[in-house]
Amino acid sequence: MPRGSGSMSSPCRVHRSKSGRVLILHPPTLHLVGIIVTLVAAGVSLLTWYHHRDGPGLRGWAVALLLSGAGSVLFILHGPGTPFSMVAVTNALFVAGFALMWMSMRRFNDRRLGPWRMAVSVAAVTIAFAVLFTLAWQAGAAVRAQTILFSLFIAGLALATAWETWRGRQLDGLHSRALPAAALVGIAVARLVRAAMVGLQAIDAIDPHVNAAALSYAQYITTTCILVVTFGLVLMANERFERQYARLAEGRPAAD
Repeated sequence: MPRGSGSMSSPCRVHRSKSGRVLILHPPTLHLVGIIVTLVAAGVSLLTWYHHRDGPGLRGWAVALLLSGAGSVLFILHGPGTPFSMVAVTNALFVAGFALMWMSMRRFNDRRLGPWRMAVSVAAVTIAFAVLFTLAWQAGAAVRAQTILFSLFIAGLALATAWETWRGRQLDGLHSRALPAAALVGIAVARLVRAAMVGLQAIDAIDPHVNAAALSYAQYITTTCILVVTFGLVLMANERFERQYARLAEGRPAAD
């Protein structure tokens, strides 16, 4: 799941600031839950593919979740002296995971999209992010600027995936597309709010505790929405196969 920062000594803590009471969720717990949810969602995707071997996009979605899970594991290992290379690899894994989610949804809409084209597209997006992230670091940009860059990439990829999910409804008319599309928009909104809060803190427009709370809730929303999107993709695959079986039973050719 997209990264957070900081740690607390209790499941949650209420900080008092000028804005009142701010509840900050426990970051390490959120990361642990995020890893577990990611693994469960990847397993569900693979199980669905096992029952529907010709289901496009399911294996790619599982791999995308595993990439994000690997990024979460690496982030837990971060400390005060974490080298830039490890930070860059961690963030790149998250970006690669979301880029593959986008391409997997495109493949769900068009099975002619092969693994090679998917891999090239994911690599291009990941390299573009890594280059920009490295340039920002070499230019001496603050960590906040790098965080904003990361959040914008994740938000953009989530919106692209949401658009592919919704656009595909014109192709197959699957009613189950609405739920994952909405959850993907939720991820994008959470990351955009996160970027805005970081920017506001940079100009001292908000209390740091408010920013920390926003980070924890962005992490929580993203984890929840990833689970919703995964089960939505499973519903989409099952609905598509049910329609294909119904056409075959009626003697009509199955739709692609």
